Order: sequence, then C-alpha cells, then structure tokens
Amino acid sequence: MKRLLVGGSQTAAVIAIVVFLTFAISANEYFLTVGNLENIARQISLDAPLVFGQAIVLIAGGIDISVGSTMAMAAALTIGLEPYGTLMAVALALAFGAAVGAFNGFLVTKGGIVPFVATLGTMSVIRGLLLTYTKQQPISGIDDAFTWWGGGSVGVVPVPLIITLILLVVLAVFLGRTRFGRNLYAIGGNREAAYIAGIAVGRCQVLAYVLSGTLAAVSGVLLASRLNSATVQLGNDSALLSISAALIGGASLLGGRGRIVGAFLGVLALGMLTNGMNLLGVDTYYQIAVRALILIAVVAIDAFSKKVARRRLAAAAGVNP
Repeated sequence: MKRLLVGGSQTAAVIAIVVFLTFAISANEYFLTVGNLENIARQISLDAPLVFGQAIVLIAGGIDISVGSTMAMAAALTIGLEPYGTLMAVALALAFGAAVGAFNGFLVTKGGIVPFVATLGTMSVIRGLLLTYTKQQPISGIDDAFTWWGGGSVGVVPVPLIITLILLVVLAVFLGRTRFGRNLYAIGGNREAAYIAGIAVGRCQVLAYVLSGTLAAVSGVLLASRLNSATVQLGNDSALLSISAALIGGASLLGGRGRIVGAFLGVLALGMLTNGMNLLGVDTYYQIAVRALILIAVVAIDAFSKKVARRRLAAAAGVNP
C-alpha cells in the first residue's frame, strides 16, 4: 500500500480523509447514507477516466485543455449515432477521442506549439463541432439497455465504479511496469536527456495525448449512458477538474511526477467535497472559491517542497543555493 501512495499520493489521501471526516461529522445525517455514498462513487467514476488521461499527459510534461470538449462530443456522438447500433456508436465515440488526442500530439510534437495553446485551440474547434452537431439542442438516447453502463449497479456497487477500478489497475501497471510508462516519466522529467538516451520522445508524447483523448471519450460514453442524453453544457468545467484532481494526486505542471492511484484519490477528494458542500447548502460561487483555494494550496506546497529539495541538494553538493 505504501508503494502505491508515492509521488504525492499521500497528500491526496490525507485530503480525501480530511474531507470525508469533515462532512461525516458536519453532515452525518445525509453524507453517510448508503444512497449518498453510492451517488459519490458513481459521480467520481464518471469523471475518473478523464482525470486519468490528464494525469498521463501531465506526467509526460504536457497538458490537455481539450478533455472537457472531447468528453462532451463523445457523449453527443454516442447518443446521436445510437440508431446505427449502440456498439457502433460507442466505438466511433472512442475513435473520435483517440483522433483528437492524435491531433493534439501532432500539434505539440510536429507543430512545436505549446501544449496549453494547442489543446486550447482544439477545445474551441470541438466546441464548434459540438454546437453544430447538436444544433445547440439536447439530444436523447433510444436504447434503454445502454443506460445500465452508467446508471446500473452490481449489488450496491455502481457499474461505472467497476469500470473505473479496472482502468485504474490497468493504467497503474502500464505506467509503473512498462517501458513506455517509464519513458513518459523520463520525458516529463527532462525532455532533452530522454532524447539523448534514445527515447522516441515525439512518439511517446503523441501516444500520451491519444490516451488522454480516448479516456476523455470513455468518460463521455459513461456520462451519456448515465443521462441517456447529451447537451452542449457537458464538460464545461472538466478541464479544470481534471487538472486539479491530477495535481492534488501528486502530478506536477512541470512533468515527470504523478500516479494513477493519486489521480483517483484526487478526484475522490474533490467529489466528496462537492457533494458535502451541496448537502450543506453552500452557494455555488463559494464552492468554486473553495476548490480554487485547495488547488492553489496544493500547487504552492508542491513548489515549496521542490525549493526545499533543491536547497538540500545544493547544500549536500557544497554549492551556495
């Protein structure tokens, strides 16, 4: 367990525990009910795949602002293409996410565009496609059986949570046990050194963005299944959510750090925080402020810890910091 909670994941675990205990005490009449805990599990499971993808890109030294739009468009494609068969609709939605990721990777690696700018542009393009595809109107699904994947349960365990936990295990092994995963950490830590070491930097970064786009589409498919509909409002705050959860989970804006387990704990902490504040009737504007303050605090702590580490390294080497 200790091995899993590394790379900043301890911070996410502490925050999750503090949030849980806070609302277990202040809103225990509602927060600790089976129905509410199931609701939290289902909600974070819809967001978690998207957060996993963001964490992978951050580890590789990039950032993906387009994940929310990709998720929303994937949801719209899933619902809109259901007349051609649900399986076909889901496959095309996932393919769309992978294509968006490949496009982002191409812009960053071949186009030499800063990741933030490249993915911000992609986000705007996809939003335009979404508005055109939906004609700015909600669209509804026709396959009631499809709703089981987002709204169903196995016993008391929501189906999306089962899917998310499977993804968590697969991606954790992928990042921690495979050559490609190690390459992503090396690229995020020092891109030039990774290139000199013979790592195919561009190819690895493109694949990281492909994973991000595909996982954002997974969230879109699950969300479409849960709602049995899609609207243009979906995913408006998902980019900020995914970045916040990944950073809380130990990822860094400078790259080279992070764990999938930490990303899951980050989205869990934010999910419980939002749920608890809703139960206490906290105004939406204050909720946004609280989440922003937590993000600022986490980034500040990360920057401070790196500064301390550099000073200790310099002192050990006998260099004046």
